[in-house]
Amino acid sequence: MAASPQHVPFLTVEDEDDWVISFALGPLGTSRLTLTRAPRLEFMLRPEQRGVSVGCAEAGQRPALLVAVQWGAQCVDVVSTARRYSLDIRKIDSAARAAALSVLGKMNFDQTFQLAGV
Repeated sequence: MAASPQHVPFLTVEDEDDWVISFALGPLGTSRLTLTRAPRLEFMLRPEQRGVSVGCAEAGQRPALLVAVQWGAQCVDVVSTARRYSLDIRKIDSAARAAALSVLGKMNFDQTFQLAGV
């Protein structure tokens, strides 16, 4: 049986030099699942290291790379090279969802991950 989705009380989006989507996790949002891409700096990385980093502070592990995102009306599934996350986004308002989807589209300018449901 699959684990139930983690509650996301809010999310933050940065759309500047770096692109960041950070999902607050748990009832109080005390931990985060963060998707980050810094396209201006990627030329310094080896090709296999380029793409969207996926990090979860509570896990205490090094960031993995994003493989896929399935965006639904109530749930978002994030798949990285390390693990899969299921996120309950029912509490997120439409403006925040739209901002996150816009940045996800920018993050995928080179089609490095699968993006579905948008």
